[in-house]
Amino acid sequence: MIQILQLFVRLCLFQGQAHDVPRSEVLLFVAGLAAIISNSVNAIPNMGVFSGILLSIGQVLLFAVLISLILKIRGMGERSIQALTGMFGATTLLQLIALPFFSWHEKLLPDDPNIEMALTTPLIITAGIAIWSLAVMTSILRQTMETKNGVAFILIIGCQSAVMFVIMNLSGNASG
Repeated sequence: MIQILQLFVRLCLFQGQAHDVPRSEVLLFVAGLAAIISNSVNAIPNMGVFSGILLSIGQVLLFAVLISLILKIRGMGERSIQALTGMFGATTLLQLIALPFFSWHEKLLPDDPNIEMALTTPLIITAGIAIWSLAVMTSILRQTMETKNGVAFILIIGCQSAVMFVIMNLSGNASG
């Protein structure tokens, strides 16, 4: 277990390799479940328990389907388990790092209900962690597909955008 956590940490630090992630459906399930739980913890304060968990399950499953589809189209479907396990494990660690900053940000918000958003130091740190998370996913996909960073980045952004579009439309939170 410690070796797996160390691998996820190395992936977060851009020192690990996607092909070093064990090809295990059980580990993928555990990493996916951890991603759902950490995602839920971030979503529950704003959405409630049921909606936060449902949203998180939808995000993780839809992202997994999109990445698997991309890899299958590229003739690399057998690499899906390792890529997704690496992405879910590494991004879960980054979400856990971000948790205290979300809490700190909430404490700094003014009590004025007319203020929808306030720029705070913890919010800036959280945004940095989100960018780091995108970079980690890009690195893992680049290694998995043996392609350039730009291609992997565009695919990750496309997948994340598609996930958010679907989730926002299904949850009724889409603007316009």
